[in-house]
Amino acid sequence: MTSRIARHRGVCVAGVLLLAACSRDPVAQSARYVASGDAYVSTRQFTRAVLEYRNAVKARPDWAEPHYKLAKAYDASGDTAKAYGEYARTADLEPANVDAQLKAGMLLLGAGEFEQAKTRAELALKAAPQSAPANILLGNALAGLNETAKAVKQIEQALALDPSYAPAWSALGAAQFAGGNREQAGTAFTKAVELAPRSIDARLAFANYQWAKGDVPRAEQALEDALAIDGANPAVHRALALLYLASRRAPEAEPHFKALASQPGGELALADYYSGIGKRDEAMTVLHRVEAGADKSESRAARLRIATLEYTAGHKTEAHTLVDGVLAEKPKNVDARLAKARMLLSDGKADDAGVQAREAVKLEPESPAGQYTLGLTAMARGDATAAEQAFQEVLKLNPRAAVASLQLARLRLARGETDGAVHAAEEVSRERPDDVEAAVLLSRSLRAQGDLARAEREIAARIARQPDQAALRLEMGWLALQRGDQPGARASFDQAQRLAPDSYDARAGLVTVDVAEKKLEAARSRIAGWRRAGPDDPRLRLLSARVNLADGKAGEAERELRELVTADPSQLDAYDLLGRIAMSNGQLDRALAEYKTLADRSASPAGPLTLMGMIEEGRNHREAARAHYEHALARDARAGVAANNLAWLYADMGRLDEALKLATVAQDEMRQRPEAEDTLGWVYYRKGLATQAVAAFDRAVAKSPDNPVYHYHLGLAHLKGGDTRQGRAALTRALALKSDFNGADEARKALADSPSR
Repeated sequence: MTSRIARHRGVCVAGVLLLAACSRDPVAQSARYVASGDAYVSTRQFTRAVLEYRNAVKARPDWAEPHYKLAKAYDASGDTAKAYGEYARTADLEPANVDAQLKAGMLLLGAGEFEQAKTRAELALKAAPQSAPANILLGNALAGLNETAKAVKQIEQALALDPSYAPAWSALGAAQFAGGNREQAGTAFTKAVELAPRSIDARLAFANYQWAKGDVPRAEQALEDALAIDGANPAVHRALALLYLASRRAPEAEPHFKALASQPGGELALADYYSGIGKRDEAMTVLHRVEAGADKSESRAARLRIATLEYTAGHKTEAHTLVDGVLAEKPKNVDARLAKARMLLSDGKADDAGVQAREAVKLEPESPAGQYTLGLTAMARGDATAAEQAFQEVLKLNPRAAVASLQLARLRLARGETDGAVHAAEEVSRERPDDVEAAVLLSRSLRAQGDLARAEREIAARIARQPDQAALRLEMGWLALQRGDQPGARASFDQAQRLAPDSYDARAGLVTVDVAEKKLEAARSRIAGWRRAGPDDPRLRLLSARVNLADGKAGEAERELRELVTADPSQLDAYDLLGRIAMSNGQLDRALAEYKTLADRSASPAGPLTLMGMIEEGRNHREAARAHYEHALARDARAGVAANNLAWLYADMGRLDEALKLATVAQDEMRQRPEAEDTLGWVYYRKGLATQAVAAFDRAVAKSPDNPVYHYHLGLAHLKGGDTRQGRAALTRALALKSDFNGADEARKALADSPSR
């Protein structure tokens, strides 16, 4: 009995030892983990599958299969970065695994690593020379095409910012060509189609390539061929819809948008298409259908679109009610916040619009639409600094958002930063070569720089391509006036008026030419004719007042302006003119009253506040002047003239550190002006920093060599720095330019007190 028990115990011990040996076998251990991972994948529990496959990899790191399965599990769970690492490891361990090579290559392509993607494609082709997907990958890598999904996302964001320019953006979204070996890329795409003639992916890639290199007919044919293979394929319908929009053949896009209507978000896209081509009723029909649907998210999105259409149609109360309803349901709905902000902005409630835009950006900081709306609200409030920051943020998030570059160009031009304005306008013109507004802004920026020759070339080239655009003719007219070519200006304004008979700008241009040619009665006759046809147009009364001012009839001009602001208090230009009339008559208190009214009613009050400060400073009311300048800077921290003038006042008060900050702002904002350099130099001089003062005064003298005050200040700075020779030379030059300038007596005293050598 004892021996039998002992013998059985020996068998059990041997089994335990064998089991322990099995558990230490990495091949068996890894296989068990792989099997467990496979079981989790079969029930779509990818997170647990990842854990099992990772254990398999740890047990046997040189086995390709667990790496490959781990990559697919990561891919399925949305962790593409880790998926790439495992696909790459799989391909390195098993070069013949074509799918792993392709998956790694596609992820590299999406990250813009075209050279590495090309290597993966070549390895896949080495293992499977007849692989159509491998040829597609090679073609994309050689062509350097951006990932389509990323491109489309950016284009959709850009369309949300500026829906009116869908065609150009759609073209960009279809295929953004970044360079590379195009011929080889074309060969690869062609071969992919030959190898897999019924592959939709192959034909889409080929169409994308043809579109990228500008061959729209071949791209269209490739997409039509794909549609013949699979008439319901949403990717093909989407590509064809974009192609027709880009080719300005919008009606042909309709069946493709209709085909997409059954896809998630498809009906909203169809409604957007109808809205974009002006078919409001059709858009409303689709939107009401979506609004009544079971998908609450799409229903809310439809309501916001309905609100926009209602607002555009003038039904503002209904529009606000719809948006408020969405916000009541979902206070954190970013699209609703932005819709509310845009409506409030159109209502003239910039502060309230800003609150909504800031809340939207707080909820979603990386929303280009949010940042863009925030920029618009800042512009409306006159906060140019905040507006520029917001538009720059838009471009960081989406470099294709040309409309943000357009706004930056406007801001920079308004503050005299012509180099920055030209650069921003050029960026827009490159992205949107047919955009009239961008062309005009570029020309205006070049004119501000003094480069009239290039401005004329730019506008003439655009007119040759788009001869029926009134805005281009108008800009050519203003350009001719700046050159002194009055007949040429008249011809351009005449052409603009023929294209847009009711254009106020064309009328103002023609009247400006009349005034320049001293044909004042002709100008009055024009205006009288226009007023008979449109007696309620307040701008014509303003134009009439300008003609009377040019004719020296200030009394009649003032009477017209008073009637204008009584009838329409929103005419801010009228207050400005009234202020100038009062100043020219020496009626400074009345001028102050006009500018105060203008400041109170303007969204950008820094300008009139600065003028009020200058009036008070001119009559030596320094405390009142200081208050106005400080008020101007409180409304716009980058108001250059106010900063410049306040810096002088602070320097005289001994507040030198504050003066230096303001003088630096003025120098930055008034880059083409010597006054800012002189102010900066004066603050440095008062602080005892002679070297910096000399450098600033040198810049002022270089920009305005005939100004005796700048030479005088330069002389003082040289003397303070110990350079008597140059100091005396600058002072002597100042007195030679004008013997009685403001500061001449001090200059003579400085000369007398400095030893001559």
